[in-house]
Amino acid sequence: MMKEHKHLLALDVGTRKVTGILLEQSENGYTVCAAETMEHRTRAMLDGQIHDIPKVAEVVSEVRRSLEEKTECKIHSAAVAAAGRSLCTYRGSSQIPLFSSQRITKESVLRLEYAAVHQAQQRLLSGPAGRARFAEQYNCVGYSVVHYELDGSAIGNPVGQRGSTVSCEVIATFLPRVVVDSLRGVLELAGLKLQSLTLEPIAALRMVVPESMRRLNVALVDIGAGTSDIAITRDGTIVAYDMVPVAGDEISEALTEQLLLDFMTAEDVKRKLNKKGQVAYKNILGEKVTQPAIELRSVAKPAVEMLVEKISRAILNNNGGAPQAVFCVGGGSLTPELTDALAEKLAMDSARVAIKGKEMLGLLPNKSKKYQGPELVTPLGIAHTAISGDALKFYRVEVNKQPVDVMDLGCSRVSDALLAAGIGSRELVGPPGKGLSVEVNGQVTVIAGDMGEMAEIRVNGETVSLEAQIEEGDRITFVAAKAGEDARATVASLLARSSPFSVTVNGTQHRLQPPVFRGQERLTPETELGDRDKVRVLKTMPLSWVLEELGMTESFSGGSIQVTVNQKEKQIPFGPRVLRINGKPAVPQSDVSDGDVLEITDDGTYPTVSTLTEHRPRTIEISVNEKITTFPVKEVNYTLNGRKVPGETPLSNGDRVDIQVIDHNITLADILHIINLKPIHRR
Repeated sequence: MMKEHKHLLALDVGTRKVTGILLEQSENGYTVCAAETMEHRTRAMLDGQIHDIPKVAEVVSEVRRSLEEKTECKIHSAAVAAAGRSLCTYRGSSQIPLFSSQRITKESVLRLEYAAVHQAQQRLLSGPAGRARFAEQYNCVGYSVVHYELDGSAIGNPVGQRGSTVSCEVIATFLPRVVVDSLRGVLELAGLKLQSLTLEPIAALRMVVPESMRRLNVALVDIGAGTSDIAITRDGTIVAYDMVPVAGDEISEALTEQLLLDFMTAEDVKRKLNKKGQVAYKNILGEKVTQPAIELRSVAKPAVEMLVEKISRAILNNNGGAPQAVFCVGGGSLTPELTDALAEKLAMDSARVAIKGKEMLGLLPNKSKKYQGPELVTPLGIAHTAISGDALKFYRVEVNKQPVDVMDLGCSRVSDALLAAGIGSRELVGPPGKGLSVEVNGQVTVIAGDMGEMAEIRVNGETVSLEAQIEEGDRITFVAAKAGEDARATVASLLARSSPFSVTVNGTQHRLQPPVFRGQERLTPETELGDRDKVRVLKTMPLSWVLEELGMTESFSGGSIQVTVNQKEKQIPFGPRVLRINGKPAVPQSDVSDGDVLEITDDGTYPTVSTLTEHRPRTIEISVNEKITTFPVKEVNYTLNGRKVPGETPLSNGDRVDIQVIDHNITLADILHIINLKPIHRR
């Protein structure tokens, strides 16, 4: 039966080995109760990057089981560190107001630091779209406080102080998401939760360069198998982090090539380079070879010099010169002659380039010849960082039913969970559809695609925005944004966007679609246009084309129309009409441009309703008592398509006309009645 005690597993997942240190909490703090190191059986990791998650998870699981057997306790989670592969750093700052009557608590300082880390993350994400998309692939893996200020003055530790405002500046480190995600994947396969995460040089710095030493200009170099991580201190703070993607594996590979060894044999030979006397090995030809260790060191020397060259260059570039001291940790620091060569490259006294970590052996519960000391610095630093609360902590939420570890910055939002789940901004906001550009008469017209739709996000069933805060255990459902439709354009829609061709005929405006050509092809209004099409739109047309489009071609040539008169059909001929463009006489070949005014007038021969009958209205005039009165003798009434009209109304093809003729027989009594003449009575 395994015991359930308060334990902390610090796990150093290296390129060649996995080291786990299990600590148990007691009243006096944490003590190391067991340690285990196992080697990868294959090259499942290269240059600090996990290439085969299942293979690495197997080794982690074995380390976990070994520690559980040694201590009879169940291990559920692990604190880990990431190598600084493709590392980038950003500074961030934060300030919070205080109540002058209250002292600053450790929790307040932690929130302040996390707010500064969040600002550094926003700086990484801000900027041009290309860089923002690149930044989305990065995760924060650790940070260091540059300085605190209380009411504008520098202060070492604000906890317990009073004031109006407290601020801090941090240097936050970011690694590619694939580095962090692969580390998470290994832990999940090994049945472990991610308890906290830090950066390997941050962890190592904790153990060998405590805060009391950071006023000195010290460079820490953690040389592993795949990477060499660098941290530099000066003026009481950490001023730079960097990573060189070469380390102990380069020396093993040099031995592989020069001695014809497989990689695992070369690893064994490399570890014996410090020995005196002879080193025996078997090459890939099956030959058993014995060589003096001093000769083998000369074989490895070019690779050591190359490694030293890159490390020294990184230190000089970040520090602006040689530091006061260099501390080397990690298994690779034990490489023969490495520290002397590094001192020479940096033009430093060799006594100031030292290997640190042997003092770590005293922290182990049992003395073991398995460890030499420097390789314990990072795992112990991981534990120290997790215990002190300086490591980044994570909590778990669900995103579309998949577990996701979210960095706990005290104010995590939905957007943080989605980024941790690998969901980028393109999935959050639907991109607009592709635009369309068409060159019209030499001028480019751009037609935008439709706007995309926003993603649909719910937390515990409730629709929320990206800014909504989340807590451990929240269930987030996410439906990706939809892209907008690509732009489409027809000839008709293109002409509607550009200046339409319009003319005014007898006071009425008419919009026309001018001829459009793509090369020699004339396009119809329904023709779909493609991206980068070049079209030609005629801006000036002959009058004959305009009249044809308006259905008025008979205005030039004359002709005949068919009408119905008192229910009888008649064919009525007519001659040409008079046309003017902007007041000037026009012929069929006359040019018509957008906005022109056309007048079509009758020359006296065009048929009107009165030409359909010989009857004409007639009146007579009578003078009575020297006053002239007009009397109608004949009336002619015209009804055109059901509406009464005057006789001069022009006819159109298909009109229906009713003509009513009324004759009036005028008598003397009618005349007297009309003029209201009263009889005269004599006395």
